[in-house]
Amino acid sequence: MINHLNLTYFITAARELNFTRAAEKLYISQQALSNHIASLEKEAGLTLIERKAPMKLTLGGEIFYKYALQMEESYHAMMQELSDVKDEKRGKFAVGISHTRGRLILPKVLPALMEAYPLVEVSVLEGNTRELAEALLNGDVDMTVGPCPQEHPDINYIRLLTEDIVLAVSEELFARYGGKEQDKMKKELSETGRITSLREIPFLLNKKGNISREIADAIFEEEGMKPHTLIETENIETLGEMCGGGIGAAFYPTSLLQEFMTEDSAGGLKFFKLAYPCTHMNLSIAYPRNHYLTSAMREMIRIMRDVIVPSGEIVPQ
Repeated sequence: MINHLNLTYFITAARELNFTRAAEKLYISQQALSNHIASLEKEAGLTLIERKAPMKLTLGGEIFYKYALQMEESYHAMMQELSDVKDEKRGKFAVGISHTRGRLILPKVLPALMEAYPLVEVSVLEGNTRELAEALLNGDVDMTVGPCPQEHPDINYIRLLTEDIVLAVSEELFARYGGKEQDKMKKELSETGRITSLREIPFLLNKKGNISREIADAIFEEEGMKPHTLIETENIETLGEMCGGGIGAAFYPTSLLQEFMTEDSAGGLKFFKLAYPCTHMNLSIAYPRNHYLTSAMREMIRIMRDVIVPSGEIVPQ
């Protein structure tokens, strides 16, 4: 019978394809990791990993890795379900969420969850859209909350709300870069939902890996634009503050507008709906398709569906 610890160590080594990084993640020595892999290879009767640089899986290793992931997922689900049977009020799980959404959502959700499950331990991993998707597929978190631009066949999605990415531009910015043409620019942007007339206006962007940045890049590519990018930041709240200060235009999700940006902001912000298909997306809870949901996790999902509601329609300018 395959030793579960050997299996877990192999999965990490196969994912990293680097013994140094894998050993660091597992908090063991490289020699100990090598011994575990060798023991597993002896049991399987074939070499699973080629050690010479660049390190890679053998054909047998690739097959073994595919089934090892399934076995690890089944083991995790079994332990979760047994924990539920033993004591529904205990256990632990990990949630992935962006810093901004976590600050808005978790204070509304966790108190209610802790009241129902006071002994359940919830750990939170914060990251951008790309990092959270990778963490979910790698098994580092049990669920994520956020936008899902592309659905994965191995993931289940529970839609919380549909939101748009809108363009925020201050009156100050229109005046500075549009001059006598500013009313024409606003009219064209409002009527067409396209940013064609804003080629000279500077943009404030999230760093790559964030969904709003991916959408912005797709829009620029469709328009054949090379934007004048003044600022790149990881924090969308900072983006909103600078946009309100008239520094540049920003792409912003509607679910965060009421929290961080208003039309009364410095510079007189205006919000414009966009006509690009990529600007429409779902905000969802995502979890692995074959993952067992404990009673506490199901309760957290129920609470989220109750407290996360659409923030209201944004009126086109």
